Amino acid sequence: MKPPSLTLGIEEEYQIIDPETRELCSFIKEILDGEHVTMEEIKPELHQSVVEVGSTVCQTPAELRVEVVRLRKMVMDVAGKSGLEIAAAGTHPFSSWEEQEITPLERYLGIEQDLQDLARHSQDLTA
Repeated sequence: MKPPSLTLGIEEEYQIIDPETRELCSFIKEILDGEHVTMEEIKPELHQSVVEVGSTVCQTPAELRVEVVRLRKMVMDVAGKSGLEIAAAGTHPFSSWEEQEITPLERYLGIEQDLQDLARHSQDLTA
């Protein structure tokens, strides 16, 4: 019997932050329009102030580490070109969830329409 083929992958979500005000910044459209960015690597999330990265399928933990470091550097570089920074946290300590823009993709607009308050509060629920 052939042993199972196991692979590794990681998804991470980051907040897009204005370094001067430390507020969340709705900037995902600009990041996705950046050079060398593909939707397979960087994806929008419900709120435009959040960016998701996903690794390729990796065979070893060492290969996965290289991939995650590459993705983190790429998203930090793209945000940095516009004077923004990336942070990893469950919720933002003081930006108001009510002021965060919803990403205008059919999936997220449907969530916002169908679940209204839940969609708006989702950043508070991740803590």
